[in-house]
Amino acid sequence: MTVQTPTTDQVAPTTSDRLKRVGRVIGTEDVWMKATAPVALVALTILFAILNPRFISWPSITSMLADSTIPIVLALGATFAVTLAGIDLSLASTVALGSVTMALAHDAGWPLWACCLVALFSGTAVGALNGTFIGWVRIPDFIVTLGALSLVMGMGLILSSGSPVQLREPALTAISTMNFGGIRLNFIIAIGIAVVLHVVLFHTRFGTHLLAVGDNPDAATAMGLKVPRIKLMGYMICGTMAGIGAIMLTSYIGSSQPATNTDYLLKAIAAVVLGGVSLFGGRATIYGPVLGAILLTFLQSGLTLLGVNAFYSPLVIGIVVIAAATLMRGRK
Repeated sequence: MTVQTPTTDQVAPTTSDRLKRVGRVIGTEDVWMKATAPVALVALTILFAILNPRFISWPSITSMLADSTIPIVLALGATFAVTLAGIDLSLASTVALGSVTMALAHDAGWPLWACCLVALFSGTAVGALNGTFIGWVRIPDFIVTLGALSLVMGMGLILSSGSPVQLREPALTAISTMNFGGIRLNFIIAIGIAVVLHVVLFHTRFGTHLLAVGDNPDAATAMGLKVPRIKLMGYMICGTMAGIGAIMLTSYIGSSQPATNTDYLLKAIAAVVLGGVSLFGGRATIYGPVLGAILLTFLQSGLTLLGVNAFYSPLVIGIVVIAAATLMRGRK
């Protein structure tokens, strides 16, 4: 009988080998995509809880979750644009236009459900406009959506004459006030939308095609995919999310908001970056931007609770976004 002696391949790994393996795992893109937002959210919550215990009280948490609703919805829309290796700078002005058209429809005597459809149609139409010029005319997304930002903002101001239009309906207000165990209905709706979009992006043929187009449009074309149509649909989803954001905004303030709030655009793009969506396209998550939007809301609320001047909030958010983008640099 021949006795085999252990070879070097059979020797148990040393501590150094284990650390190297952990380092390789941590250095992979998937880990950064999945871990950035949740780890940062937990760390931020612990920090603010130490500085002010009221931060983690249940009323405070539920209030912040409700405040994160519109950023969540817009971040979900922006995710589809960024996954296509693009961007939508018209998100905030589309929200303003949707709220204006919704309020004007209500002022004209339309039923509430029809007013909500008007807001959704307005957002989807802007998305279709962007997608048409980006997909078929092949104008760079930055130029198209920058022009759309100004165009749509002007339309909202013209239609409303620059003045808010009141829209106070108990059924609409309930979206922002009704709660279940303290969790507001608008936040529950936002999470429901996130679940639906997760299924669309990762469990449908369209989602697979969209990821392929974002990763390499030339290869997608060679595979026979209709790249312009896929880009059109991606930007239409982005616009539809802006329409939903308009409904939630009108529900919250009880009137239209003709002035464009660029803070919504900043938070949406920032949440996408923090959520680990690849800025080069082709790689995305849905839960990441959701957690990113919650993180930014917690950050802003925590600074306010600590008595920090509100003018510092955009500064801090900008630093966080640049730091997150730096961690993701060069990863595709």
